[in-house]
Amino acid sequence: MTNQPENELMKLNEVIAAVHYSKASIYRLMNDGKFPKPINLGGRSVFWVRSQIQAFIISQIDKTNGEAA
Repeated sequence: MTNQPENELMKLNEVIAAVHYSKASIYRLMNDGKFPKPINLGGRSVFWVRSQIQAFIISQIDKTNGEAA
């Protein structure tokens, strides 16, 4: 079984690199319901779904573009 790109999983360091937020900022936004939550694969293994992170980034771009209009 191969992962489709939209279903790929990302580790925290990949998420940080993608959104340019600190770990603390990501967890604060998650707690506020403003950032995708990770999935737990057991123990301390948590991953984010790439498509959800991409959707978050796009929503931030759209929000910024809407404010500029």
